[in-house]
Amino acid sequence: MNAAEFQRQAWFSPAFPVGGFAYSHGIEAAVEVGLVTGGESLACWISDIIQLGTGRNDAIFIGEAWRIARDPAGERRLRDLSDLALALGQSAERRLESAQQGTSFLGLIRRAWPHRRLASLWPQDEEIAFPVAVGLAGGLHDQPIVPLAAAHLQAFAGNLLAAALRLSVIGQSEAQTRLAELQPVILEMAKLADAATLDDLGGAAFTADLMAMKHETLAGRLFRS
Repeated sequence: MNAAEFQRQAWFSPAFPVGGFAYSHGIEAAVEVGLVTGGESLACWISDIIQLGTGRNDAIFIGEAWRIARDPAGERRLRDLSDLALALGQSAERRLESAQQGTSFLGLIRRAWPHRRLASLWPQDEEIAFPVAVGLAGGLHDQPIVPLAAAHLQAFAGNLLAAALRLSVIGQSEAQTRLAELQPVILEMAKLADAATLDDLGGAAFTADLMAMKHETLAGRLFRS
């Protein structure tokens, strides 16, 4: 194992507390209305989000933030990028999900994996979109861009599966099986971090977006999104 791989495993480990356990990304609402009822429908739901929704855009934002972080004059562009990423959140809860995790992630990077340029690129405790924070940290620490995006997307998929576990949609063994099945999708989308630009941003996971909005008025919620 090299140092970069060790660092990635630390950043995207459940022991790196960014608060992801509090969010279901709308899956709780999808379960409530009967759109996600078991392992097969859950796997299709997550696959679509990664290919057509947040996962795809996150990979693109990670790549752009990674490149900006390596530009000595990138501070202004980084702020605009984070604003764009948060604006594409589709709902108040989606925005909160990204901003809270991104801010927590970057705060932990400052303490555990500090870098001399981080203070000049982003003010301490100021909110930042999660994928932009990941790309910023990865660029500063010379993380290879595609493995960085892959690690982020794998952690994102794992968090959605963990939410389904808490909602009693699947069990622990099936969660691991479904995550393994998502590997080709995750690896393919991770390549966008290196190959795509902001012109490639977009989404077609409309039902997932609607469920994120519906979750805001759901009674007796277990998750924050």
